[in-house]
Amino acid sequence: MRIKILASTKEQFPTPGPYKTVDIVEREFPYGVGDMTHYGEVILILPPILWLNDGVEQGVVVKLDPTSSSTWCEESVMERPPTSYDKIQFSPISGATAGWGDDPPLTGPYTVLPSDNLTIENVSHLITEKTFSLWKNECNVSKRTAESLESVRFAIVHRQSSPNYGDGGLETRATLLIDYASSCLALIRPTRRSRAMHIRGVMKSDGSFDPQGFSAREDLADVPEIQKLFAVREQDIKLLTSLLPEFMQLYQKNDNGTMKDDYEPIRMAVQLYGEAYSLSYWKARHILWWSAIEALYGNSEDAAMARIYALFGKNNLVDGYNCPIYEKGDIPSCFYPPTESLHTLGEMVPLIYEVRNASAHGQKVPDSHFVPVPHPLGHGVVGIDALAEAATFIIRKTVIEILQRGWREKFKTLAARENFWLTEYALPKNQGKKRLKELTDSLGQA
Repeated sequence: MRIKILASTKEQFPTPGPYKTVDIVEREFPYGVGDMTHYGEVILILPPILWLNDGVEQGVVVKLDPTSSSTWCEESVMERPPTSYDKIQFSPISGATAGWGDDPPLTGPYTVLPSDNLTIENVSHLITEKTFSLWKNECNVSKRTAESLESVRFAIVHRQSSPNYGDGGLETRATLLIDYASSCLALIRPTRRSRAMHIRGVMKSDGSFDPQGFSAREDLADVPEIQKLFAVREQDIKLLTSLLPEFMQLYQKNDNGTMKDDYEPIRMAVQLYGEAYSLSYWKARHILWWSAIEALYGNSEDAAMARIYALFGKNNLVDGYNCPIYEKGDIPSCFYPPTESLHTLGEMVPLIYEVRNASAHGQKVPDSHFVPVPHPLGHGVVGIDALAEAATFIIRKTVIEILQRGWREKFKTLAARENFWLTEYALPKNQGKKRLKELTDSLGQA
């Protein structure tokens, strides 16, 4: 005879319902109260009305033993679960597509971190209109979030095998790896974000995707103007592949699992840079970007400005002063920007500090920063938005330079950072004003 075994959905109250089906077993005799099953002691015999149409001849409630689910019940008539599950978790990115921009569309898959099976690939074939139907129908997921989930194409993907259908430890590790890759990629190529964040589930034997859950953000802040056209390119993925192992070294942990205090100047800059993208209010996000710049360059205005010019000019302040804030590939070839719209660090850095100082000291930011300025993409971009482009350019290119040049140890502490600016660029705090004066003199003679 077939017997349905049920258990309370509330472990601390095993007798009252509601109940969940644990298994259906086949045995010669019915169970009685007090009998032991594979899943625990029988505490209740259910009336036929509760199991009549399920093709079984008895229904019992057990006091569920949590450990029983880890072993297979030999009397079960249900399909035996696999010995391992192919777990997958992914987070969407905005990949280059055909028809817009000058870069070829992504194809993939691209291996990003071979040791941890981390890739960037097209996952659109895993998602159908039914994939997230449970959440759409029963969990009041907004239309915008549902559309974001169903429109995922390219994503950072982590795959792993697990003996358990659910495994919090492995899922946490997967989330962490994807977050590291996402943060590093955002430095390389900041793009508009999807509402969908982490999507996790299991790959079935037929190649279909069985979702277990996802996270999403309802409120999205837009990126600075020039970055609205950005998409992840193959060259960005190649750079991510080379930088990610070094980037992950910033987040070393102690034996007890807590983050070490090392590399706080870089970590702080990366964190503040990323968090600012989630804020819509211009002043709040700019405060974070200003703080990120100070984490890398110090809090002395003159020294920080001179250091920015020195780094971007490869120790030549004039070259750094004239360095444009737009790189090759930032402006699509279908645009023909006038020369005055190609802003430089020498033009933008003093304005960044002008707005920063007014805001920090409780003063009104001059209206001149909120009127349209020349811009590569045309009219309607106000000065404060151009400053956002400049600030994010400074932060992300500086962190990338530190990682590429192997300077991580030189930013291990604040003292190490100051020693770096002294030894590499001869720019201690007290030399900032002098070097800016020399820069001004050189520009006047040009």
